This record gives sequence, structure tokens and C-alpha cells, in this order.
Amino acid sequence: MADTRGVEIRESSIRLSFAFEGKRQRRTLMVDGMAILPTPANVKYAHRLIAEIRLRIRAGSFSLAEYFPEDGTVARGGTVADQLDQWLAAQSIEESTKAGYSSAIKFWKPLVGQIAMTALRHSDILKALRTRPDLSGKTVNNYVSVLRAAMHLAVLDRLLKENPVAAIENAKWQKEPPDPFDREEVDKIIAYAQEHYDPAVANMIEFRFFTGVRTSEMVGLQWTSIDWNKRQMLVREAVVMGIRKQTKTNKARIVALNSRAFAALERHRTALPRANVMAISEVGDTTHAEIKRKGQVDNSTAFLDPRYGTPWIDERAFRRSFWTPALKALGIRYRPPNNARHTFATMLLMAGATPAYAAKQMGHSVEVFLSVYSKWIDDGHGDLEQAKLERFIGQNSPATPQEQQKGTV
Repeated sequence: MADTRGVEIRESSIRLSFAFEGKRQRRTLMVDGMAILPTPANVKYAHRLIAEIRLRIRAGSFSLAEYFPEDGTVARGGTVADQLDQWLAAQSIEESTKAGYSSAIKFWKPLVGQIAMTALRHSDILKALRTRPDLSGKTVNNYVSVLRAAMHLAVLDRLLKENPVAAIENAKWQKEPPDPFDREEVDKIIAYAQEHYDPAVANMIEFRFFTGVRTSEMVGLQWTSIDWNKRQMLVREAVVMGIRKQTKTNKARIVALNSRAFAALERHRTALPRANVMAISEVGDTTHAEIKRKGQVDNSTAFLDPRYGTPWIDERAFRRSFWTPALKALGIRYRPPNNARHTFATMLLMAGATPAYAAKQMGHSVEVFLSVYSKWIDDGHGDLEQAKLERFIGQNSPATPQEQQKGTV
């Protein structure tokens, strides 16, 4: 048993020790008659609590009944802000996910963070949400899910009996449908980029429109992933917030390079400095380590920010400096760069590609692909599919009863 300044840590409980009115008080921290476990979060809470108790004893405002009522439940506890921090620290997550959680915590702290965790009420949460009527239903749900998870951890740690967020209903929200660019818009954007921007930017835009790769996948693409002979690329990594990781689906895939995508990539390779071209010309037979040993430039990342010669961290800089100005100059309705992905998906379908093939190229399951892009299957292929059925009926119509009888005579 460890005793650190009035906090006694036992095998399955925590006990506070302090002097009050000339007597030594030893109180086990309880919730609903059960001792709270000596988890790191609970131990930290116990140290805060003993410091608060001693402060109030010195001030003459401490009440034993207030802190330790007859039912054995500790009346005071850490704040909601403390619990949110403890919950986040306990998560083993990607940096991008952590950033989303941190945004939610930043929302809650000014509104309910100062409330004692044991005093948080359902109504407190509803009032906090009403301060931001501008938030989308999806954002509200994301924020509530973080608070709900943090309070659930408090329940598991026996700091709370019930989760005050459990009964908060999810907000309704309508998922935005894909909003692709049409072919005329695609050609205008590419032409504008070729005229006004560095070739590296123009090539990247065209490559993205005609491969449908995710932003993170394009940023993470390496020259070693390109098979120039087979005109294919292996999509196996992504870069999110500057950190290289697996793809969104945690699955690698082979993407066929059509003529437009291949031409853009070929132009991009040709435009690179001679030393870099030497490095990538040996891709497939030479590893990066071997390239370095030969003294060549190891320019492993395919698309770099031409202003600095460094990899793109995310699409914000690209969007701000290149994408948004181009659409504004062309008078094209704004859509984010990722809509180039939707554009390629609809191109595949309108060209007659099967959903199974299109889904494989995009890195989706067929089920997810159909749920997102079914409109283009219906709109683009209704007459075509009906014609297939008519041809089948005409050529393979089963014999009528009369024809069957004639055949048996």
C-alpha cells in the first residue's frame, strides 16, 4: 500500500487520510457504495480532492457530511474538463482522429467544463448545444459522441453511476450527395492550371481528376508505387497531417492508369530535374537505399509543392493558393478538391464500367460504392440495361407451350 500525502493507494481502492477537528479521518472513495478503482485518472482525482479538503479545512468551511454522505458516495469530484482531458489521454488513436476529438473538447470546455462531473445534468448538455445553432447535425453528433465516451469512461472507473450523456439523441442530418464536376468544367480547370500555374500543379490536378484517389493517397503517392510498363499504380499509403500511414480502408489496391492519368504523370516525371528523373527511372529494380548509395537524389514523393520543393502536408495550402482562385477566375461553382474523386467515379459509371470494377478502382466496397453513386447508375444506364434485357428476351426466349408441343410431334 502506497501513502502519498494523504492518498493511500490500495489494491482495489483509494483511501484519503486527513486530520479534522482533532481526529484522524480515513475515508475510502466510494460511488454508490462501491470503492472506486485505483486507476491513474482516479488517483489524480484523489490528489486534487485531498488538496481541496485541506484547503477548506484551513478556511473553516469543510463539511464532512458534504464530502462523505451516509450513502458512501463522494459528493465532489473532478470537473467535466478534467474528465475530457483524462479520456483523451487514454486514447490510442491517429493524430488526425485526435485533432477531431480535441476540437470537440474545445467546444465543451467553455460551456460545461467547469461543472463538477458528478453534477453534470442532461439539461446542461442541451443548453450548451443550443448556444451553437449554426452547427451541422453531423458536427453536433461528433461533439456529443466525445462527451458521451468521456463520461462512459467515468462510469467504468466507478466515478459515476450513470452516464448523463447517454440519453442525448443524435441530431438529424442529411448526408450531402456527390457533387461532381462535368467534363466541360474539368477541361476548363485543367487548362487554367496549365496556363497560370507551375506544371507540377497542373499535372497533379489532371492526375487527380482521372484517378479518383483520395487527397491523402495522392499526397502520399511515391514513385516506387508506379508500374510504368503495366500502367498501374499501387495505392498503399496515405499522408494525413504530415504523417504517413495506411490508407483510409487499411487496404492496398491496384489502380489502372488511363491515358489521361498516365499522360499527366509522364509529363510530371519529364519536368522534374535531371537528377530526380535518374532516381525514378530505376524504380522497380532499385531500392531507395541503393539509390542513395549511388549518390542520386531520392525524390520518393511523386507530387511536391513546387513553391518549396517539399511534400504537401494536406490540401489546405493547395486549396487556398491554387484551387479556389482557379474556380473563382473561371466562374465555376465552388466544390472542394475531393470532388474530383466523385467526378472520376461518375465518369467510370457513365462510361459503362461495372460497379464492381469502379468500386475496386476507388477503394470502396461494392456496397458502399452503390450507396453513394447509385444515382449515376440509374440515370446513365437505364436505357442501356433495358436494351440488354430486350436482346436477351429476343434471343433466348423460352419456348411457349404450343412450340413445345410442336417440337414433340
